[in-house]
Amino acid sequence: MAWTDDRVEKLRELWTKGLSASQIAVQLGGVSRNAVIGKAHRLGLEGRPSPIRGGGSSRSKRNRAISRALEARALRGTMADEEIGGEPVMPPHGQKNMERPLAPPARPVSDVKECLWPIGDPSDPGFSFCGAETSPGRPYCAAHCAMAYIRKDRTAA
Repeated sequence: MAWTDDRVEKLRELWTKGLSASQIAVQLGGVSRNAVIGKAHRLGLEGRPSPIRGGGSSRSKRNRAISRALEARALRGTMADEEIGGEPVMPPHGQKNMERPLAPPARPVSDVKECLWPIGDPSDPGFSFCGAETSPGRPYCAAHCAMAYIRKDRTAA
């Protein structure tokens, strides 16, 4: 379907009356809703508010959210300044403070010298890793590399 001057004029007229793109497509015939929207855009016709988003301003919603966050931050500061009564809570007799041990520093896989092939179920207490010497540039030992990687010549078969 070609956009003739008459059809373009009718599109402009219906658009300014406030008809939806679907309604305009039905009245024009032989054209889809998206074709109407595209042509209106190319003609520079004034856009319309989305019926899905509603008329509310997202900026005002964002400003309200920021205000609430600032209020919460201010309240947190005042609550921290208040004195808290009562005795300090101590761990039960004979039990040391339960501090978490620090995790070892992260290191790149290329620096790893022990095989990282998992042995067992991670949820079991006996879970561990292989620990054998790794193949150069690999996270696994030679035996586990053979299980983890497929050589290119085998994939062709």
